[in-house]
Amino acid sequence: MPGVKNDLREADVRFNTHDYDFTNKPTRSCSNKYAIRSVGTHEAGHVFGLAHVGDGHENLTMFTNSFICATKARTLGKGDVLALRSVY
Repeated sequence: MPGVKNDLREADVRFNTHDYDFTNKPTRSCSNKYAIRSVGTHEAGHVFGLAHVGDGHENLTMFTNSFICATKARTLGKGDVLALRSVY
């Protein structure tokens, strides 16, 4: 039943390629592009019920803002995993 905790039916994630540039392999010369796998992992967190975290948690995948050319959000941090465990 929709609205019941842990009841995922389907989800769509769209990347705004009109306003933002993405790359799969950010390099040292990366400029003004977002790492597609980092953004994808962040958005998958939303699909599975995670919300944003705020200041002081910049190292977590679910931090409010994505960082340009950064790859650290490609995997979940401990806080992200703990949040998923609390949901499921």
